[in-house]
Formats: sequence, C-alpha cells, structure tokens
Amino acid sequence: MKLAKILKIALNMVKANKLRSWLTIIGVIIGIASVMAIVTTGEYFQEQVTETLEGLGGDTITIVASTPFEISYEEDVEYEDTGESTEGSAVTTESGGESENYTSDPLEVETEAELTRMDVFVLRSIPGVEYVNVNVEDGAELKLGSESTFVWVKGVDPNVWPEITKKKVGEGRMLTPGDRAVVVISNELAKNTFEKEIRLNQMILLNGKSYRVIGILAKDGGLLGGLGGLFGSSVYMPYQEVYSLRNNNDEDASERERDVYNNIELTLHKDADYDATLHEIERKLRLSRRVTEDTQDFYVNSPKEAIESTRKLINGLTAFLAFIAGISLLVGSTGIANTMFTSVLEKTKEIGIMKAIGAKNSDIMLIFLCNAAMISLVGGIIGILLGTAAVQLILLLISMKMNIPFEFALSLKGTLIATMVSIVVGLIAGLVPAKNASELKPVDALRYE
Repeated sequence: MKLAKILKIALNMVKANKLRSWLTIIGVIIGIASVMAIVTTGEYFQEQVTETLEGLGGDTITIVASTPFEISYEEDVEYEDTGESTEGSAVTTESGGESENYTSDPLEVETEAELTRMDVFVLRSIPGVEYVNVNVEDGAELKLGSESTFVWVKGVDPNVWPEITKKKVGEGRMLTPGDRAVVVISNELAKNTFEKEIRLNQMILLNGKSYRVIGILAKDGGLLGGLGGLFGSSVYMPYQEVYSLRNNNDEDASERERDVYNNIELTLHKDADYDATLHEIERKLRLSRRVTEDTQDFYVNSPKEAIESTRKLINGLTAFLAFIAGISLLVGSTGIANTMFTSVLEKTKEIGIMKAIGAKNSDIMLIFLCNAAMISLVGGIIGILLGTAAVQLILLLISMKMNIPFEFALSLKGTLIATMVSIVVGLIAGLVPAKNASELKPVDALRYE
C-alpha cells in the first residue's frame, strides 16, 4: 500500500471521531505547552543572569587583601625573689590581699593586610595578564543644590579602567589619564536620584569638594540590568582623587601617598591559559608578600567559576521543572493509547476487509501509527505555540512592571525537543494498539461484532 494512501486513511480515522481526537489532543497540548514554557523561560533567565554577571565583571579577576588572624599567648610573669612563674597561681600584694590570677590566655592578634603598588608591579610582570586596574573605594555624601544623598565612590586607574569595564558611556566620555576633579556617574544616579537630572559638565559636591561630571554611563540593558546599579558603584573617579576625598585635612597626607588599594582587578590575554595563569598569580604574590599557602593574606576571586555554577544551577532547576511538567505528557500518552485501542476495536471489521483484499500486516500497523502520530503532532504544534505565547506574555508583564524594553524569547532547543517528544510519545502510545491490529486474522476480524 502506498504511503499517500496510508496517510489518507489515518487522517480519515482522525476526522471520523473529532470529539475523541480533540480530547486526546488537548492532553498532549497541556504537556507540550508546559515543557515548552519551562525550557524557554529557563534558557532566557540563564542568558540574562549570565549577561548580568559578566556585566559586573565576568572575565575580570579580582584580588583583595585577606586579613589573617594569629593566636598568641601572654608570656609567663616571673619574679626575681622567688624565681617561680605565677602562671595559674595567685599573687600576694603588700597589703596581704591576693591579686587576680594571671594565666596565659590566648589572644587574637589581627595583622592588617594591604594591597600596594608592589603587588601591581608583580601582577604586571606575569605574561598572561593583559590589564591591571587598581580600585580605591569609599562612601561619600553627594550634594546637588539643597538635596543630598549617600553614594559609593570607586576610584579607578584612568589608563586601564576604560579598557576592562563592561559599562558603556551614554553621554560624555570615559576617564582619561591626567583627569583631575572629574567624575563619571551611573545612569540611575543622574536620572532618578534627584528632582532635577544631573547633566554633563555640571558641578556636584562630594564631601564638600567640587567635581565636574564628564560622563554619564548608559543604562544597563536586559531583564536583570538594574542589578548592576544595586551592587555597583554610582560614582567613578581617578583613584588618586579618592585619597583626598576621604581625608579632609593634611594629617593623613602620608596615608595618601602610600597607594594602598581596596582591591586590584585584572584581565588576561585571550590566548592565556586561565587556570595556569591563576596559579602563577597566587605563586608570585606569595613570593612577593613573603607568605605561604597557610598564611596567605590575599584572596584571588575568579568569577568564571561563579558564572559556571550559576549556569549549572539554572539548568538543573529547569530540568527538574521540565521533568515535573513532563508528567502531563505521560497522561497525554495514556490518552493516545486509549484512543488507539478504541479505534482498533471499532475498525476490526475494516481491518479484516483490508487484509482480505491484500493489505499486509505492515500496512495496517503503519495506518494506526500514523493516526497516533497525527494526533500527537497536532497537539505538539499547538502546545508549542501556546507555550511560546505564555512565555511572551509573562515577559511582557515583567518588562512593563520593571519599566524595561520587552525582548522576544524563543528556545530553538526547546522547540525541537517539544516537537520530537510529541511525535515519539504518539508513536510509543500507538505502537501496541497498532501491533495488535496488524496481527488480527482476517477471518476473526470479519466475524467480529
């Protein structure tokens, strides 16, 4: 029997029982739409979270000072007249009374760690390192007219920061070498903090000192773009300016000249071995700072592992939710199997007639398999459309609520998976009924009532 004839017979079987077919299709639609919506949403949020983390410095390695704690003990107090230690014993005073017991209690001694210019020289000597930027951070009171607010100021190296930052300038320019008493501010600070917007070349007061705004950063895009403003700095300036910003008098002038940094950021060459370079960074810094692995007083933070962990977490959560939604597909496949068994019983006489006039077992089996595949494929296509529409509606509502541009999201992987699953589910559910139908004997089928 030709394939066209088989498909025509299978289609007529679907049309002959429209209500039953549509009830079966609805079960498939619910399962496919659920899986499609979950997979698409999971992929979209993974992309947005990754983009946000990378925007905060995804390929930037950060080095911070890590203050070690050492445990020391008070030395035993000895007296010349007795030559004995008073450890754990009472000491008699001239008045005849007893003083408090003196013991060798442990004390925590804090050794403050700092990042200095020497660390920068060491990092620049490593072949795999491309850029090294220093950060000096502090809080400050920003005044604009009669209004004021607290901002977080980040001092950066004007030679390096424009090369490694993921932030883009919306208005004005970035910091350049030789800049003094100038700042670059975030879009959120410029547009939404005060009643009047802060404009280019406008003067603002930070801790009572005047600074000119030479640049306003572009607003971060994406669904989670606003997180950059929550966790990042609002004001950027040359790091030398932060020393004078935090010290309003000359008593701490020596501290300003020490070039002590809150942290150091660096990026690697594209062809550099990431893990080997990280190991080399730690090794050379230990040698320079004269510490061992046990007494290490700095910490190297690599965001690569954090981003990869976040991806795995979102993928795992998406897979788990898709598995839960896939249970509805199991229900839909049961509906297809039930429909096919019913069709075999109804078409028993017709099967006997077809086999009597020369239809092969394989032809009968293909007819019922195509019938099941048609039902599941129609349900799968409608489910994909409804699932995609549901995701777009959710994203539209979120974008309206967060006042961000709407972005259409479609998972090609999810679409292909949903299509293949819908067909496979139909074929598996219809396999046993189709096999039973093909194995019917013509005589028994014709005598069936």
